[in-house]
Amino acid sequence: MPGGPVTEHPLDAVRIVAEPASDPDVPSLQAALEEAPDYHVLAEGSPARPGAAADLLADAEADPDRTLWVLRLRAGRQVAGLLDVQLHWPDPGAAHVRLLLLREPLQGRGLGREVVAALEARLRAEGFRVLRLSVTHENRDARAFWEHVGFAPASELEERVTLYEKML
Repeated sequence: MPGGPVTEHPLDAVRIVAEPASDPDVPSLQAALEEAPDYHVLAEGSPARPGAAADLLADAEADPDRTLWVLRLRAGRQVAGLLDVQLHWPDPGAAHVRLLLLREPLQGRGLGREVVAALEARLRAEGFRVLRLSVTHENRDARAFWEHVGFAPASELEERVTLYEKML
C-alpha cells in the first residue's frame, strides 16, 4: 500500500521491500513490465502487451504454490520490478524462479543480487533445498547475472533453454 507503513517481509532486501501482488498493483506491475522492453523482446519477440500484468497475477493467484511479489524501493516506495516464484516444482523441496524482472533504469545497481539473496534466505528457512530457473541462450545478460550470483547450468530443458540451479 503506497504511503502506508512498511512492514518487514521475509523477502525484504536491503533496498527492496517485497509485497505479495494484488489487484491494485496491476497498473504498477504493467508499468514495470513495459519498462523492461529488452526482456520482452528476447522472451516474446515484442514489448509487453497490454494486460500482461493482469494475466500474470491471475495465473499466479490460480496456483497455491506460486507467488508473485511486487518489488518496491524502500526509499520512496517506487515499484522496481517483480518476482514470480513457483514452490515445490518440479518436486517438493525445490523452488523455481519463473521471473525476476527489474525496470531497466534500475538494473546494474545490485538490487537483483539483494532480492536473490533474500529469496534464498527465505527458502532455506522454509526448508527448501534447491532453487532453479531457466534462461534462453539469447538472454546473455540474464545468464551472466545468474552465474554471478552462484547459479550453475544443470541441464538443457529444450533447444536453447538452460536450467540453472543452486543448492540452498
